[in-house]
Amino acid sequence: MGRERIRPGKHVYFRVALLILVAGCTGLYNGSEVRDSMRHGQMLLAQGDYDGSVKEYQRALRFAHDRSPADVALFNLGLIYIDPQNPKKDDQKAINSFAELIAAHAQSPWAAQAKIWMAVLDDKERSNEKLEISRQATEKLQQEIDRLTRLIEISKQEVEKSRQEVEKSKQVVEKSKQALEKSNQVDIEIEQKKRERGR
Repeated sequence: MGRERIRPGKHVYFRVALLILVAGCTGLYNGSEVRDSMRHGQMLLAQGDYDGSVKEYQRALRFAHDRSPADVALFNLGLIYIDPQNPKKDDQKAINSFAELIAAHAQSPWAAQAKIWMAVLDDKERSNEKLEISRQATEKLQQEIDRLTRLIEISKQEVEKSRQEVEKSKQVVEKSKQALEKSNQVDIEIEQKKRERGR
């Protein structure tokens, strides 16, 4: 029994089937598509089109899978998300991009820079938390100051009311004193007239 000879046509079908199987599992790496998306992403970023740039870098990631320049695309996405001029700035998305870069491309030179950016963003988050705690403490202090100011104002009003009451009492005492003096004067005059009649 000899080996069955494979016809040339069967090789072609086998290779095509194998290629479809591999492409279906891993996707075809299309270097030119990746490069085009990377260039287009950089160009859109230079024009200030952050959304367009993000879409192009994400497209490059889809084409590159886990191969280079996926690391560069992830790093650039992280930078786009932390760009102060980006209206959709999002520190958490930046951290996610940098973390994915570090996890998937640990040997990449961009991974070291991604670690630095993550540390910076972590410090920023801690500073923001401290700032929020300080803001809340300041707000509580301001509320306490406002409460004490109201109490002082109420006390001032009470003191003023008491002063006015004391002033009224003084006036009443003064009137009573004058009335008493008048009454004494009248009594003296009556006594004097009585004496003059008695003579």
